[in-house]
Amino acid sequence: MLFKPCAFAYLIYQPVSFSISTEKEIYFEGEKITFYITITNHDKEKSHPVLLPHTQNMGQKLFYLNAYDKAQNALLLRYTEDKMLNMLVHDTGSVKIKYLKPLEQIVITIYLNDFENYYNYHTQNASHHSFGVPLFAGIYNINITYNPKGISLGDSIYTYYEDFEKTLPITKKDYMPVSGQVSTMIKLKIKRSADTIVNIERKNYFIKTNGHYFYYMSENLPQIVTDIRCHHITSILPDSCAAQNEYFYNHFNNVFAEYISRFEDGDIKEYRKFRDGCPNYLHTERYNAFKQKTHFEMQLPDKRFYSVSFHQPGGNIHQESYCAADGTLCVVTNYVYNEKGVLKRKDITQTQPCNEIELDQKKK
Repeated sequence: MLFKPCAFAYLIYQPVSFSISTEKEIYFEGEKITFYITITNHDKEKSHPVLLPHTQNMGQKLFYLNAYDKAQNALLLRYTEDKMLNMLVHDTGSVKIKYLKPLEQIVITIYLNDFENYYNYHTQNASHHSFGVPLFAGIYNINITYNPKGISLGDSIYTYYEDFEKTLPITKKDYMPVSGQVSTMIKLKIKRSADTIVNIERKNYFIKTNGHYFYYMSENLPQIVTDIRCHHITSILPDSCAAQNEYFYNHFNNVFAEYISRFEDGDIKEYRKFRDGCPNYLHTERYNAFKQKTHFEMQLPDKRFYSVSFHQPGGNIHQESYCAADGTLCVVTNYVYNEKGVLKRKDITQTQPCNEIELDQKKK
């Protein structure tokens, strides 16, 4: 097979681009959000194919939304959609190929929070978009991923490549990243209302305040509680989508919890995404007063857990660990430096942070 050189595969020219916009600038919590996806063929001479959802009801989503944090000092993917359709329609339907003429542009519409009619979400692919958790008040950076790999018609019009590939096969098909093509980012502002009851994705939240924070509870209770019935706590005031030194907390039973502490300008001071059980961290980032990263944790694609802390200033690694998916064995590396910051040695130990005790089928 012949190959042509490509210094950086991710710089491959994409003749077709995707951009998104919204019907208006600001929405309230739970309000139906209209997204316009603009698909443009930038080639002045050739037509290029693109897949459109058409009547698709089953299989993987052709387009899915991603929500990133507004912070400038961290690229945090807060939420992403389930990549599979899960609709109450037995007919599989289909996608279709559209050939865009030179410089042609088309617009398709999708919706988030389309629960005005309960059946819209379950029967219409344009409305079948959800992050699986409520999108509470805040400012988010949103993009959309075009994801044709694995759809037979997509495989017929694209040659897929990994971002790290240095050479690509010569082909008459258009090139497409294995992970899909992403649109540009837009800002999405979600405001709090002054209502004491809000409905988000057909779920009622009963809101109470202690004068400092607002508590979103799943039940209409006479007093504030912070047990599993409290799903969200925020310092954002009504009719606003941000607050100085914002406090933000979510807890979704058997899914995950989030805690966010911010600097005055909205940047991340501490972000924690965690779960019940052990190990509990899914994603952690901490920054010092100079916005230098001091701690990072994440669950890896292979389900192991990774953690690293840094000396600041300088950014030298202080401690690094890899833990098994069940947390029963962690390999911990401590980095030892001389007075000039030059690495002297690494001390490696093994720990067992998660005891073999199961409560409610969860390791504690």
